Amino acid sequence: MLRQVRGALKSVVAASVSLLLVLAFAAWGVPEMRQFVQRAPLTVGRVAFSAQTIQAEYNRQLNQRRQQAGGKLSNEEALAAGLPDQVIDSIITRSALEQEALKMGLAAPTKMVRDYLQSIDQFKNPVTGKFDEGTLRNILANNNLSATQFESLIKEDLLRSQLIDSIAAGPSVAKPFTNALILREIERRKVGYLTITADMAGKPAEPTPDVLDAYYKAHEQAFMAPEYRTFTVFEVKTADFAKDFAAPEDELRKLYEANKERLYQTPEKRTLYQFNYADEASAQAAADALRKGEAAEKIAADKHMALTEATFPDITKDAVLDKSVAEAAFSDSLPAGGIAGPINGIFGFTVVKVVSVTPAETKSFDEVKGDLAKQYTAQDSKKEVFSTVEKVESERDTGAPLAKAAAAAGLTPAKYGPVDSGSLTPGGAIASDIPADVLAQAFKMQEGDESDAIALANDAGYFYVQVDEVRAPKLRPFDEVASLVQSRWRAEEQKNRVAETVKRIIDAIHGGKTLADEAATFNRAALEITLSRNTSDPSFSPELIDKTYLANKGDVVSGPAGPSGAQTIVEIREIGFARNEIGPGQVDAFSRYIGDTYNQEILEAYVASLRKEYRAKENKAAFAQIFNEQQ
Repeated sequence: MLRQVRGALKSVVAASVSLLLVLAFAAWGVPEMRQFVQRAPLTVGRVAFSAQTIQAEYNRQLNQRRQQAGGKLSNEEALAAGLPDQVIDSIITRSALEQEALKMGLAAPTKMVRDYLQSIDQFKNPVTGKFDEGTLRNILANNNLSATQFESLIKEDLLRSQLIDSIAAGPSVAKPFTNALILREIERRKVGYLTITADMAGKPAEPTPDVLDAYYKAHEQAFMAPEYRTFTVFEVKTADFAKDFAAPEDELRKLYEANKERLYQTPEKRTLYQFNYADEASAQAAADALRKGEAAEKIAADKHMALTEATFPDITKDAVLDKSVAEAAFSDSLPAGGIAGPINGIFGFTVVKVVSVTPAETKSFDEVKGDLAKQYTAQDSKKEVFSTVEKVESERDTGAPLAKAAAAAGLTPAKYGPVDSGSLTPGGAIASDIPADVLAQAFKMQEGDESDAIALANDAGYFYVQVDEVRAPKLRPFDEVASLVQSRWRAEEQKNRVAETVKRIIDAIHGGKTLADEAATFNRAALEITLSRNTSDPSFSPELIDKTYLANKGDVVSGPAGPSGAQTIVEIREIGFARNEIGPGQVDAFSRYIGDTYNQEILEAYVASLRKEYRAKENKAAFAQIFNEQQ
């Protein structure tokens, strides 16, 4: 959801209001207020948007992108790039924000509008530097806006901005919080430990028939046959119509050129060793040592770190946070094996060694021609899909049941079931021909329910589901699950034996014994290790590492060692910290970064909640007609 919100926010939610943003709303128009008595293509909360409004917004954004592309962007290319979804998404976000602002009683008085206009550089006379009404009139004329329309747009934008700024304009986080995050990452714990396996926990017991019968009755939920469902599906697939359309090669080449950089070019990747230093002299010494043949492992060891901590595998240039480092590390004059630095960047002085280089690649037209043809024909196919869906809906509007409406539109039913939610039949076979999204929808409905049109995954079309029968879960007979009962009983018996052994050892340690004493009773030695939060060791599960870091020095804790059922007993012996390589200035930058990230996540979560509250109802068939008819 956050990625979706980010996409919507990119063009409509910003830290400050800009002239371009205000003008962007010009083609959006004023939405029509309805009481849901008409079938509008899009409704957000109690606000409905007509086809003309959506069409105008789509045309505006399409023309804007054409200008950016030098007039070479076709409607087909825009559709393939997902512009319709972006248009609908932005309208939903803007409407939800505006409705919430009005609900809260926010307002944009005339003085606020006037002050805003006075502050925009585009409205100022370049000679006097003051607000110039003539300049404003020229801009409005170029955008086909009257003064009244423009004032209304500014008020709406300022209204939304009040809401956005109140959420997003938080301060940087407090330094103690930043320091705590840094300390958390560099904290190290030296522990003694002993792993208790099943063979150390005594001889396993053998279950009697009475014991297994009692276990079966006490754990009936584990031995239930699942719910099974039988359902009918009507699919309207884009692929079923694709054979009726052709894709001219000249159009495919235009589509290829328009999307080559975005879709068919893979940027250069490099694997780097990167070492940061607080002072230039230390960085220079490391760079000189590397150039003389010193192993990178030795440089890392001198910094009290593993080489893996300094390794950035297969990274692209734009993924390197420090742009100064990126420019140096990805220089054409720096081959594999080359050393760059010291580089004065945002994290101090950096030294980089290039381990390997994977050149950039570009797929040729012939390589992607088949995919392009599918994209091209998909647009005509989608029109047919939506036309078919409209036929079904028109029939259902007359009161016809789904099966009759689907038959009238020429759809063929497909029967599935009985199957469970995992696509298994009562005999245990896999019903592999059921699409996952169809199966999931069938298990959301009640017996006798008929669904609306639902989008298939990967934009493959739509489907309808009719649930014919629901068989409730029931307990399987003991004879049918006897082997499973015994297997689960043995696993639980082993778990209990290990847990009892661990408890006995911990009680003995609390009574004065040492971990070494208890390990000796198994002819084993207590081991010692220094843990970090990222330690990967088969004797320490993530759950156990978390428990170890919550304990105090001298405490003894235990937890799972891994999937085998073993448990590890841990004695916390020392608590310390590794060397902190982050300088004071970088700590401040890190604090601001954490604060910005925190504020952005709050804003995104807030917008997501508004979108959920002002739930959008979308008519996909109407959207297809709107977007596919544009030129």
